[in-house]
Amino acid sequence: MEIIKEWFKTIIYACIVVLILYFFAWPVTIEGESMEPTFLDGDKVITSRVLTMAEKYDVGDIVVFHMVDSDGQRDVIKRVIGVAGDKIEIKNGVVYRNGTALEEEYISGDTQGDISVIVPEKSLFVLGDNRAYSYDSRMIGSISQKDLKGKVIFRWYPFYHMGAF
Repeated sequence: MEIIKEWFKTIIYACIVVLILYFFAWPVTIEGESMEPTFLDGDKVITSRVLTMAEKYDVGDIVVFHMVDSDGQRDVIKRVIGVAGDKIEIKNGVVYRNGTALEEEYISGDTQGDISVIVPEKSLFVLGDNRAYSYDSRMIGSISQKDLKGKVIFRWYPFYHMGAF
């Protein structure tokens, strides 16, 4: 009988850990080159689902969202450039938010395309850091917050780049 109690306690603890991880943190593996140099293909990060549920986003946050397109369904990682109500413009390779040019020392490649858009309510305007190879809001428009899977909070692999975001 004592063994059954111990097994039951172990199963309960495991379920609690899984639920905590599900609601508070979720591991994601980066696929592709759209976020280089910030993230490389194969990097592993932890995302916060709680921060996504709270709908608190700032310009510069890195988010994972679910996308459906002609290539199928997938989770995508991008950087938040604008939140609801922001006016985003791209002119001559420079990104402007509410009339102010963004200082984007993290990007790679040129920001192509001329755009002028107001970010709708409950939406985000996102761009990849590797602008020449990123399929982002320039093509798909603003993304709905309901499609967000998490906000990147920590890179845990590769170990030599481990750190919080």
